[in-house]
Amino acid sequence: MKRALPDADTVKAAIDSVLEHAAATGRRPTVTTVERRLGIPHATFHRHYSDLIDVHFRPGIPAPAQPAPGEKASGHTEANLRRLRQENTDLRRSLELYEEAIRQLALENDALRQGAAVLPLPSRARQTPRSRF
Repeated sequence: MKRALPDADTVKAAIDSVLEHAAATGRRPTVTTVERRLGIPHATFHRHYSDLIDVHFRPGIPAPAQPAPGEKASGHTEANLRRLRQENTDLRRSLELYEEAIRQLALENDALRQGAAVLPLPSRARQTPRSRF
């Protein structure tokens, strides 16, 4: 059984409510929050209300705070960027090491497969297990 979708006014009210709540809490508003508030799946919401997202929701989202032209970013941001760049460099080095290890293993595997002959092992007579008692 299909559930009836809310009308445009109800969706607008939910959007306004999410925008107000986000402004009050200092968080960024999301369409997902609107969808959850209305109990509508993501695809259904976009299929039926994409025009409301473009016209009513996006204009209500405040722009992220940007430093003024010529103004330097805060020390916290610079430290974070420095840390992320160092982490990126470390991850690239690790990736190079893993790539080389995989390459060496692939070459070794190929050499073993091409040059190895299967030698039959001599069979041993089966011994009956000894009792522990």
